[in-house]
Order: sequence, then structure tokens, then C-alpha cells
Amino acid sequence: MRIKGVNMSKIESFEIDIPQLKRVRTVWVYLPDDYKQVGEPSPVIYMHDGQNLFYDKLTAYGTAWRVDKVMDDIYKAIGRGAIVVGVECYDRRRLSEYSPWKISTMALMKSRKDLAKDKENRGGEGALYAEFFTKTLKNAVDAKYNTNKERNATAIIGSSMGGLISCYIALNHQRLYETMGLFSTFSQFNRNAFGKFIKSTPQTLPQYALIYCGGKEMEEAHDNKRMLDDSLKLYEQLSKRGISCELLFNSENKHSETAWGEYFYKFASDFLNRYYNGKQ
Repeated sequence: MRIKGVNMSKIESFEIDIPQLKRVRTVWVYLPDDYKQVGEPSPVIYMHDGQNLFYDKLTAYGTAWRVDKVMDDIYKAIGRGAIVVGVECYDRRRLSEYSPWKISTMALMKSRKDLAKDKENRGGEGALYAEFFTKTLKNAVDAKYNTNKERNATAIIGSSMGGLISCYIALNHQRLYETMGLFSTFSQFNRNAFGKFIKSTPQTLPQYALIYCGGKEMEEAHDNKRMLDDSLKLYEQLSKRGISCELLFNSENKHSETAWGEYFYKFASDFLNRYYNGKQ
């Protein structure tokens, strides 16, 4: 079904405390054309790196995912929408907040010089960030908006380190998130710890995962191969758990918001089709 007429989606923002880490962040919220404050609740997609999702001027690299345009296009195509919640990250704490584990020695040796000097941004705060994300943030969004709180109506997605923490949150909180998007997941931040976590965490509920990786993610060819191998291994690990997985490679795509925005359409539309078809 195609909807004709003027699109009435909008983007709001609010600030939220992260009591677990004693920090404050901005949260952007996309409300679809069919959102109603009273009546049928809306499904929700939770995202990281909120400053990179909607506005080019806020991104570090000049181009956003343009999530609002993608969601508007999906609404025009299928007549269905979802709330999208994006949490701002602070670059000087991003690696620490997005990993429960410290960076491995090998990854640290290959990292940027500024990271080697910055001992406060080497991972280890991910468990506290996950607690904020699943409790403080979700409770605030559920209180402020008319959300469907069922797990089949709730998705989580992130890119690079955001993919790492999305997988960690989704597996640890299966009762909250049925669908996960793991784009260009930076497993090499600490492969051993990440692998042990996946192996040791029980799979108690059915889940869906879309795993994506580009072929030109890194500067060096051997690093690109490593990213592709890591994504394939992640697909195999999650599939072995019984998670319904799809793996997408694009040999030409770089490590960028443009690429992630391109595949966000598939992630969001598949999620919404599953949700609304399940209600019939």
C-alpha cells in the first residue's frame, strides 16, 4: 500500500542523565506519520551514535544515516512506521561506553596514536552503558511516548562499536529485544572476550539478526579481510545459537554512515513487516 499526501513525521529531542556513568546525553526521537499519543502503540527501534542519524551538520564526517528519510520512505511504501530513538555518544568515551571489555593488546597496538594515549577510552564501561540503555533510557521513552513494550515490537541496531554493544545488549536482554542490527561490527576490539560472551550467554528466546559488512571498511586490504571474516564468524556464532540471521556483504562499501543508511532500509522494513504481519 502506498500512502499519498504530506508526510507528518517529526524529530524531537531531550536530554537524559546517565546515572550509571554520571553523564548527560541528548536523545533524538523520530516519530512516524502514523504516531498517536493515545491509541495503538508504536514499535520502537533503538540506536546508538544518535548525532550521526538525522542531521549532516552534527556528524563528524559530514554525512548522516538520514534515518528520518529512510523511515519516511518505508512509511510511503508500506503504510507502516516506527519510533526511532537515537542516543548521542561522546567521542572521548565512545569506545569505553560501547564495550564491556578493555581493548585487546593487539587492537591497542593497531589503534590511533590518540587512543594509545587516552587510557579512559579503552573499553570497560559497556555493562554500565547497557544498564542505562535497557533501564533508564527505555523507561524514559516508554513513559514519554506511546510505545509498544513487547519484545517483538522492539529492535536495537548499531554500527562499528555500536554493533558490538548492540549484540551485547540484545543477547543479555532477550526479553526486551527480538531484533538486532549488527553493521560493520568491530569484533576485533576484543575478539576473545566477545567470543566467550557469545558462547557463554544462554539463548532463551527467539531472535532475528541482520549482519552487514562492507568490503572496503578499513585502509589496509588485510584489515578489510579481517572485518569480513569477523562478520562471517559472527553470523556463524549467532546462527549456531538458533538466531534467525541474514548476512550481507557489499564489496564496494566503506566504513561510513552512507553505507549503513543504505542497509538500514532493509533492516527497518524487515522488522516492521515481521511485527505487523505477526499481528494479523
